Amino acid sequence: MLALLALVFRIFGVQRANDVFIDEVTYADFARQIAHGHMPSTSGAPFFLHPPGTYALNGLVIRVLGLEGDPMDLALQLRWVNAFLGVLTVVVCFFLVRRLVGVHSAALAAVVLASDPFVLRMDGRLMMETPAGLAVLSGWLLVLKLLDLERGRTRLWLEISAGLVFGTAIVMKDMTSIFTVVPLLAAVLWRRTVTLQSAGRILACSLIPYVAYLGVVVATGLLPDFVGEKSVGVLRMIGAVQMTGFNSVPGVDFTGRLMDLASRFGTSYALLGLSIVGGAVAALSPLAKRRLMGLFSLFTGFVGVYSVFFGAAEEQFGYCVVLAALVSLPVAAAMLVKWHRRLRPVVLLGAAVMVVLSLVLGIQARSVVDDGLVRARDWMNAEIPGSSRVGLTSVTGEFALLPHEGWDVLPSLRSLRDGGADYVLTQGRQLSEGYGFASPEFLTWLEENAQPVFTFAGPTSGDTVVWKLDRTRLDAAVAGGLVLPPVTGGYE
Repeated sequence: MLALLALVFRIFGVQRANDVFIDEVTYADFARQIAHGHMPSTSGAPFFLHPPGTYALNGLVIRVLGLEGDPMDLALQLRWVNAFLGVLTVVVCFFLVRRLVGVHSAALAAVVLASDPFVLRMDGRLMMETPAGLAVLSGWLLVLKLLDLERGRTRLWLEISAGLVFGTAIVMKDMTSIFTVVPLLAAVLWRRTVTLQSAGRILACSLIPYVAYLGVVVATGLLPDFVGEKSVGVLRMIGAVQMTGFNSVPGVDFTGRLMDLASRFGTSYALLGLSIVGGAVAALSPLAKRRLMGLFSLFTGFVGVYSVFFGAAEEQFGYCVVLAALVSLPVAAAMLVKWHRRLRPVVLLGAAVMVVLSLVLGIQARSVVDDGLVRARDWMNAEIPGSSRVGLTSVTGEFALLPHEGWDVLPSLRSLRDGGADYVLTQGRQLSEGYGFASPEFLTWLEENAQPVFTFAGPTSGDTVVWKLDRTRLDAAVAGGLVLPPVTGGYE
């Protein structure tokens, strides 16, 4: 029943509830490359920022199902893969929490996970976090199972299996090592929650998938490229280099943005904030398996907090934090009730409110129509003459819509004039907040001097608009010295 609930939430609106995200079309293109026997690359250079586990999985799906199309079409089709993996994550979460605190708490946690609006947005897009998060929780479930066993063949096989599953998570997204390897090492030191020998066997097996990946890198002579790009990735993660996320854009009010999104992701933000609290309480439990999950939630929550204040504050970092919170909070709640019986009504009320609000926000998240970029593309293909020149102004527009005859990235008034553009496509939120190529002032100029011929309003991108340019006004503006250069992207 829980799986069915999770499935309904994920398949409803799978291609229309979330506007296309830049990472999706990039990952879809990587999957297509692997499906054709090539290493992932972008702009002609090997891509090593993330390991290829999720791309290989989706590449296999492309090969088996014979999927075709441009990167955006592939991304929309591959969203179904994450939808079904998200269902499995809900099931694994149920079994994991049931092993910790019982079936009733497990059912409540699974309902929240099935309907959580933030998790639904990740599961409803082609993101690495969904398969990686499933592998993380599955590995921990195997670890909890082996903690109940004495030394023997069955425990050894579970250790090997847990290590390989953790390794699968790491080869899907190497940042998950903080959610797997680090808590396991800490568990050896914290009240001998896990024995050194058992942790050693698990960690040794977790290295196997990544070592195999490195072997391919070395065999192809790409180790220097790997080291160079991974070095940049580490600097980005710790915040020494700000290239993506809220912290990379000056002038964006992160707190204000969170307040604006609270009506859509309020319960998700509560889980993100409580991950450390739940983990700290669970880590004090006299039961080893509860302490272990407390450490998992504690370290995962620390990563989320660090990324917000110092690192690359990308929303996808919160996915595993929500998963960890839904594992540790039921444990913390059970411990609080045991310590203070009077808190039982408060805890039950809090759980009921969380479940109801999550269901309401989940229904809201899946019923919204938010596919502005797809609609804009279809409208331009149908309504704009084939000889027209179209200027694109955002990173997502570039990766999702190109190559296309007559369309090009033209994110300044001068480039629009020099490129002979007749139309220009903008996504309001990205440009106004500094996430696109074009400047916010560029959007203001269009509002005053161009004619909107297609408009779609959605919660992700704001107003997605196709503007018909007045060439007389454009030429006069540039001749008068009004260039409005791009804010990023290296374009003139």
